[in-house]
Amino acid sequence: MIDYTGLNCPVCGKPFTRDDDIVVCPECGAPYHRECYEQAGKCLFSDKHGSHTAWTPPQQETKSADTAEGRSKRCPRCGSMNSQNAMFCDHCGQSLTMNQQDVSGFPQNGHPQNGFPPNGFPQNGFPPTGGPFPQGQPVPFIFDPMGGVNPNEPIDNIPAGDVAKLVQSNTQYYLPVFLNSKRMGRNRFNFSAFLFSGGWMLYRKQYKTGSVITAVMTVLYLISTYVSVHFSMPLLESLLQQQGITTDTVSPTYSQLLQVSELIAQQPVQQVLLFCVPTVIAAIQIIIMLIVGFNGNKWYLKHCVNKIEQIHHENSEATRAAIQLQEQGGVNTSLAICLLICYMIVIYLPQIVF
Repeated sequence: MIDYTGLNCPVCGKPFTRDDDIVVCPECGAPYHRECYEQAGKCLFSDKHGSHTAWTPPQQETKSADTAEGRSKRCPRCGSMNSQNAMFCDHCGQSLTMNQQDVSGFPQNGHPQNGFPPNGFPQNGFPPTGGPFPQGQPVPFIFDPMGGVNPNEPIDNIPAGDVAKLVQSNTQYYLPVFLNSKRMGRNRFNFSAFLFSGGWMLYRKQYKTGSVITAVMTVLYLISTYVSVHFSMPLLESLLQQQGITTDTVSPTYSQLLQVSELIAQQPVQQVLLFCVPTVIAAIQIIIMLIVGFNGNKWYLKHCVNKIEQIHHENSEATRAAIQLQEQGGVNTSLAICLLICYMIVIYLPQIVF
């Protein structure tokens, strides 16, 4: 029996699904939606019946077309073919990372079974009460790249499936965060954004804001290092030596440290200000890191929404838009490696130069 799922109807051009009422031409075997066939009134290939140019069986036609386009992964929901590396279906947004045919009780081609919802995953990531799995059998590990979010769920008027196609990496974290942010106004502190600030933004392809923050943090670090090496540290070492505190001193007394503090306060105002510059800069850097950590997810969501809207505006064809989401989304790993190398240079080079 021929499976017509995923093939396009010759009349309306829409792909067939498992639920469609399909009629087949008795002469050449061409499939149609019943309504489309009644509308056309005849087989569109009737003038080619009996020749070698009539309709080609689906196995031969789809295989050659899919191979030519590099599409070899079939969507378990709608039957559309996708590229081998695709995480989500270009047609319906269904996750392609879990083999649903191998897990008993899961939806097959979009039909819910044993209490599972149509999006292919149980609510909250757990099977329903009683479970679809036989008693005594271990529950298989389920990785949901959507984080339990339905691909058709709107996030700021953008389907979650499109957001996932752009995010690509760590979608199981970002999609629920984005959805909660829009539904209930809840924001989550992003520790990666806090620790790496501009570097995290560049890694997530937020190039404009990430470049500004990275440049500011770098300049602040270089100023702090220069002032510390040429002014703060020499002054502090001189005052410590006056109190008999050297590198061999294991533990200075409280009175010695108090006297050093008094000596620092007695220095000219310019010297005191220079001495405090590294501390002030460190505080500014921490404030910037906190701001990025608290707002990182919001900024990233805004970036994703703007990028998706731009791609759909420039590409009216759904397939082309999906390709652009794949190419322009994700993360920039090579840039992250370069940033790590530059970070090591910035850390150690000033100690040599200054």
